[in-house]
Amino acid sequence: MLLVNNIHLKPGEDESRLKEKLEKKFHHPIRSFEIRKRSLDARKDPLYVYSLLVEIDNEKKYLSKDVFLYEKEDFSLPEIKRNEHCIIAGYGPSGIFAAYRLNEAGFKVSVFEKGKRIKEREKDVDRFFKEGILDENSNVQFGEGGAGTFSDAKLTTRIKDRFIDYILDVLIRHGADPKIRYENHAHIGTDEIRVVIENITNHLIKQGVAFHFSEAMEEILLDENRNVIGISTEKGSYSCDHLLVGIGHSAYQTVMMLKEKGVHIEKKDMAIGFRVEHPQILIDERQTKGLVESANEYFLRYKGEKGVYSFCMCPGGLVIPAMSDKETIVTNGMSFSSRDSGIANSAILIQIPKEEFEDGYEYLHRVEKDSFDYSSSYKALAQNIRDFMDHRSSELIFESTYPLGTVLYDFNSFFKEKDLKIIKEALNDFDRKIPGFIDQGIMVGPETRSSSPVRINRNESYESVNTKKLFPMGEGAGYGGGIMSCSLDGIRIANAIILKHEEIRNKR
Repeated sequence: MLLVNNIHLKPGEDESRLKEKLEKKFHHPIRSFEIRKRSLDARKDPLYVYSLLVEIDNEKKYLSKDVFLYEKEDFSLPEIKRNEHCIIAGYGPSGIFAAYRLNEAGFKVSVFEKGKRIKEREKDVDRFFKEGILDENSNVQFGEGGAGTFSDAKLTTRIKDRFIDYILDVLIRHGADPKIRYENHAHIGTDEIRVVIENITNHLIKQGVAFHFSEAMEEILLDENRNVIGISTEKGSYSCDHLLVGIGHSAYQTVMMLKEKGVHIEKKDMAIGFRVEHPQILIDERQTKGLVESANEYFLRYKGEKGVYSFCMCPGGLVIPAMSDKETIVTNGMSFSSRDSGIANSAILIQIPKEEFEDGYEYLHRVEKDSFDYSSSYKALAQNIRDFMDHRSSELIFESTYPLGTVLYDFNSFFKEKDLKIIKEALNDFDRKIPGFIDQGIMVGPETRSSSPVRINRNESYESVNTKKLFPMGEGAGYGGGIMSCSLDGIRIANAIILKHEEIRNKR
């Protein structure tokens, strides 16, 4: 098989023309081709640039600077029944892919998740969005699929890892559009990722994985040598040989329990800020001059005394309430697969170094609670970006997509004086990069759940540094920042357990 780079199509050209272009390049018929990557080059006249996997006779004769030999990865495992039980606490991306990989390797796997399955969870979230009635155990943060279930399921990551192909294979096998394999800034959409996750769960159930939804881990059980031997929930105790903890950013009660059990946990830097919303056409005009029919993204970064950056940019999306505690306000963003709301949104965050807070969870919870107290409801705080820059207040230039409504608020009161100066410098910088960013945008907040304020320390084998058989993973443990990075973390831990088991078995 060959990997062929730098094949071009103009916007609007049908991808069936790729075969014609390949055969013209090689002066020979090809047997088949598969799109490996597609990106948009909008520097001059927009062009789609493709990398393709091609099957052709006598492939070595076609090698050149743009054509390479390629061999697909083999991720298969020998079918061996292993007499060990792995418990996974938390069923977000890291939990899903750890369960999938361990099940493939023949381990007995049980999954414990605080929230409900997606169908019931959707009802609870929909009720909250429409009526403001929050279920603290079933919401945007907790339930089958984790917080990523209510995002637009972005699959971008700057991590280079061969198991990215494994993740994409699993998602496509269970219903995701094959385009996620090659689209630049690929996303699935919150409507479609739910179906994919349900399909993965149903597959794992058929394969013998035991699921305990609406059953949170309340305590870890240790022996006299600080080996994890099981967990307890409100329904009983369960023994295990390995405990993988992928509890997510918002499960701070579980983090407190682990601290009380003596598990080594440290503070880490975090970030807070707000969501910005703009007409999507503003972003499209800036990114591709409006010549490409798609909802365009942006990534912005300002390197001042503190870093300020955009995060979780959702083209054609919505700002949503993402609370898991009553009488708090938390915002997040999502997009459906169509990305057709007409409004772009993104978090704008400033870094908060760990030296500036004693307890990160208390810091964030105070911000969320103070915001609710100001609003006297679940309505989010909102302001025109221009008004924020000029320290004034007026009616919003357009209505936010946030479903529970907004109240006018001066975000000048939200930040410390030093941080306020840095954020305004950053916004001026962003406005130079995307003219209209200030005058045509509104801000909605607060955004407080972008990253965990703690790291559960682990060694080179991914095991807790002081609690054996405990494997912290994913965003809540401080080792991920999105669907792909957390999924990779779950796979790494599963692979480490599989490898260790094989080494022990081979020594016997």
